[in-house]
Amino acid sequence: MDCRDRFAVWLVELVLEPVRALRNGAPGPVTVRTALGERRFDVTIVRDGADYRWSLQEADGPFQESGAVSLADPEDAFWAAWTAIESSA
Repeated sequence: MDCRDRFAVWLVELVLEPVRALRNGAPGPVTVRTALGERRFDVTIVRDGADYRWSLQEADGPFQESGAVSLADPEDAFWAAWTAIESSA
């Protein structure tokens, strides 16, 4: 693994830290900023009973989307939002 890969993994871990904290009882919702290329997105994870839902908003842009499916883990909700970001690119 080269330095660039290590940096990318570290950044993902940093972004996921507050999302994973929801799993351990941290108060929510949690909003984290992530990027794909030049675009920036705010991903919000909300606890919905025992499940989690996601929504996202492109920073300085019109793109918005919300997940219709409740997921059992906050990290799964984040990755579902990431899939929507990749699909928008």
